[in-house]
Amino acid sequence: MRNMSGSSSSVALRLLRLAALTSLASFTVGAIGCSSDATVGDEEDEEGAGVEVGALVPAAAGPLKFREACKAGTKITIAAVGDVLLHSPLQQQAYASPEGHHSLWKNVEPLLARADLTYANLEGPCAEGLATTGESADPGRRFDNKVYSSYPQFNYHPSLIGSLKESGIDVVSTANNHALDRRWAGADRTIKNLKEAGLPFAGTKASTDANPAWYTITEAKGVKVAWVACSFSTNGIPDTKSQVLHCYEDKATLLATIKGLAGRTREVDAIIVTPHWGVEYNHAPEQQEKNLAHEMLDAGATAILGGHPHVVQPWEKYTTRDGREGFVIYSLGNFVSGQSGVDKRSSLILYVGLTKGTDGKVTVNGVRHMPLTMAQSPYTAKLATGDSLDQTTKILGSWNKLDANADLVTNPECQ
Repeated sequence: MRNMSGSSSSVALRLLRLAALTSLASFTVGAIGCSSDATVGDEEDEEGAGVEVGALVPAAAGPLKFREACKAGTKITIAAVGDVLLHSPLQQQAYASPEGHHSLWKNVEPLLARADLTYANLEGPCAEGLATTGESADPGRRFDNKVYSSYPQFNYHPSLIGSLKESGIDVVSTANNHALDRRWAGADRTIKNLKEAGLPFAGTKASTDANPAWYTITEAKGVKVAWVACSFSTNGIPDTKSQVLHCYEDKATLLATIKGLAGRTREVDAIIVTPHWGVEYNHAPEQQEKNLAHEMLDAGATAILGGHPHVVQPWEKYTTRDGREGFVIYSLGNFVSGQSGVDKRSSLILYVGLTKGTDGKVTVNGVRHMPLTMAQSPYTAKLATGDSLDQTTKILGSWNKLDANADLVTNPECQ
């Protein structure tokens, strides 16, 4: 079993939540692989069962600005959203709607497409014909709660991948605590479907890949961006074929991957790491996340885009040992999910501006946030209002907030 936490406070909080959960998952892998007992995923179901541990909401200390905001050079903008976590009513809506999965985020699709590159966390497999017990007759685009299922072990119809790409998503992370919800075969099938759809991914590998790279490279305006992803856990499901890059247990590999990419200056201009970490529903990152973020930036990463807590956590600027200004947001929150409550329905589109100077070096020129909320009946992501808007703005600050009708400028102080 993989290490699920790197601190005693994390362990205590997770034990508190596990004690409050009423459903436990035990499964037989059958044709997929060895059998095992496993703890369920931490993500609560759409009815909102679970223990809130993040009542305190931190406030931004002030504007977040970067030293080289006005540096001349080629500029690109990266948009990032949080977890694509499709609980049962979201899948039912998507499979029944003529708009398919687009119905879940159609209101914000134009805002995603404004960026040069757009990222999301694909939380769960897209593996046709697989139940938790092994191979099963595929029901097609229908939520049968067997092949295509929700909490505690998710699996989505592979059409989700095409919908994400059509909506402007350019790259996804597949490293998260639900990556192995259909065991090694599910991870393999998800990777196959991502490759067939032409959607780049990072964080997992095929079971037959003996020498995984653990990253992917995308390009916009001649700026090459490498993406690295890792997860703190696979919910106790054994990673029998070492298919997931683990943030803490595989930290040496993670840091070596970042350092290796940083040394490939002709092939890689910037490095974005997307760790799946932290304590669910807690608005404040723990010290172990802060320490790892700083280690990754010191190793050569340009920016860190965190996820897993399902609520928004703060961002920060960090000056590395070699004098660079790196950026971290500890949690983007949910993008689309069936979780209830203002905290878990509040998220954002993050815009990160990068500038590649004439010296070939890439720096962060600025960051902006556009608060979102997850509406219900129907389920759809839209611009935040009311308490949701107030909460995200409190955490990330009003100066860096970007209005939907404003020009996409990440460094407004340079205008």
